[in-house]
Amino acid sequence: MNIVNMLIMPVANGVLPRAQGGTITGMFIIENGGQLLLDVGVGKEILICPWIVEEQGLYPVGVIVRIMNIWNHAVVDETGVETPVLMAKLEGRGHARWHTLRTAGSYIYSDNVEQLNLKKLRQEYPSISGAGWAPQGGYTEFRDKSDIPVTLYGNDLETGRQVSITANLGGLVELEQAHTIEHSVIRALQTYGLCTPRTLIAAMSRETDELKKSVEFSIKHTLPEALGLTASGACGNPMTNLAQVYLAQEFVSNIEAGKSLNESLDKARRSTMSQLTDDIGLTMNQGIRVLQGLKKGMVHDDTILKLQTYKKVISRFPFEPWG
Repeated sequence: MNIVNMLIMPVANGVLPRAQGGTITGMFIIENGGQLLLDVGVGKEILICPWIVEEQGLYPVGVIVRIMNIWNHAVVDETGVETPVLMAKLEGRGHARWHTLRTAGSYIYSDNVEQLNLKKLRQEYPSISGAGWAPQGGYTEFRDKSDIPVTLYGNDLETGRQVSITANLGGLVELEQAHTIEHSVIRALQTYGLCTPRTLIAAMSRETDELKKSVEFSIKHTLPEALGLTASGACGNPMTNLAQVYLAQEFVSNIEAGKSLNESLDKARRSTMSQLTDDIGLTMNQGIRVLQGLKKGMVHDDTILKLQTYKKVISRFPFEPWG
C-alpha cells in the first residue's frame, strides 16, 4: 500500500524505533524537528529516515512512526543556561520507503511512500534491521574454516537491555573477511538503520579505508593509540591489542626509571611502534605497509566479494535481535 502526502523527518543519529510497535522517546530542538512534530500533532504519523552525513543525503528507507505524546522540557548546560526543547514519544508502525520528494517551506514531503514488510522480503531482498536497538560492538570467532561465528551486540532502545544477533559465516568467507563484515554490518546499522547488500558494501569501503588511514597515521606520527580507530569505534585485533600492552608496559617502565611524563610517553610510543613493525613484519614501503597492517596486523580483508556472497552473509543473520 502506498501513502501520499506524508511528512518526512530526517534523523542524524540513525535512531529508529522498532518497526512493529516499538517506542522511543526523543529530544528535539523546537526550531528544527520539534516544530514539525508540533505541526503534525499527537496521534498523526510521519516517516523518519536517516540523514547520511557522508553522502549528504536522505536514506530512502525508514520507519513510519505515530506521535504518541509531546511535552515541553528544558535542558541546562554546564554554565546554567536553559534551552527549551520538545520531548516526544514515537511508536513504530512499520518500515517504509519514499520514492519521490518535494519540499514546502522547511518541510519535506513524499507523494509516494511505499510500506514494506522487510522481514517477509528477505529471500529476495535480504536485510538486517537496526530499528529498535543501538548496535555497539561485536566479535568474530574462528574455530575452523567451516565454523566462524560472528556476533553483534547492542542495547534495546526501550528496555536498555543488551541484545545480540549471531551468524556463522564459516564456509562462506575467510576469517579476515568475516572480521571486516562484523565491523561493516555494525557501521551500516548505525548509519542507515538497515544493512542491505548496498549499505554493507558502502560501509565496508569506508571502514577499511579508515582502518588503513589509521595504520599510516600511526606510523607517520608515532601514535600507536590511534591504530584501529574509525568512525564506528575501536577495532579489537592483534595489532591494536599488542599496541595497548606495549605502550602501557613501556610507559610504566620509563616512569619507574625516573623519566618525566612527556618523555616517558614519547619514548613508549616510539618503542611500541618499533616493536609492532618488527613483530608483524611491516615493510617500510609506504603503500605495502598499509595493506600489511590491515591484513596481517588487524585481520581485515578489503577484497570486494560477489553480490551474491553479500546476500548470503546478510541472510545468515536474523532480521533483528527479537527474531
